[in-house]
Amino acid sequence: MSANNMIYILLLIFLAYRIFRRVQRTFGWQQLSLRRLRIMNGLFCVIGLLFLIEGVFHWVSLVSDVIGASLGIILAYYSAETTRFEIREGLRLYRSSAWIGGTVTLLFIGRLSYRIYAMMQDSHAHQLSSQWKSLGGTWTSGLMLIMIAYYFTYNLFLIRKQKQLNPA
Repeated sequence: MSANNMIYILLLIFLAYRIFRRVQRTFGWQQLSLRRLRIMNGLFCVIGLLFLIEGVFHWVSLVSDVIGASLGIILAYYSAETTRFEIREGLRLYRSSAWIGGTVTLLFIGRLSYRIYAMMQDSHAHQLSSQWKSLGGTWTSGLMLIMIAYYFTYNLFLIRKQKQLNPA
C-alpha cells in the first residue's frame, strides 16, 4: 500500500469518526460547556468568514453563501425553540431538535461526498469542465455555510440560555 493511499484511508477514518460523533451528539443529551461553545463559535466565525471572503469574488457564489447563511440562521432559530434542557446531578444538559440537527448533518455529509467525488473525477479522468467545477464549488459553499451559520447561531443561543440556568 502506498503512502498516498494510507493518508486517504486515515483521513476517511478520521472523517467517519467525526461524523459518528456529530450524529451521536445530535440525538443524545449533551452537557452545556460555556468554554467549548465559545471555542467552537470562534472556529465557526473564522471558517465562515473565509467562505464569505472567497465568495465575494464570484457573484453566484456570494448569492449561494448568503442564502446558505440565511437558511442556517433560520434553522438555528427553530432548533433553539425546540431544544430541551435538564439539570442532572448539578450538570446542565440539553438536547437539540433531532430533525433539524440531522438535516444539517446530512447536508454536510452530502457536500463532503460530492467534493470527494469531484476530486476523484478530477484526479482520474479530468472529465468535469471548468464551468461545472466552478458552479459546483459555489453551491457547495452555500451548503457549508448552512452548517456554519446554524451551529454559530445555535451556540449563541446555548451560551445565552446557560447563563439563565442555575443548578438546583
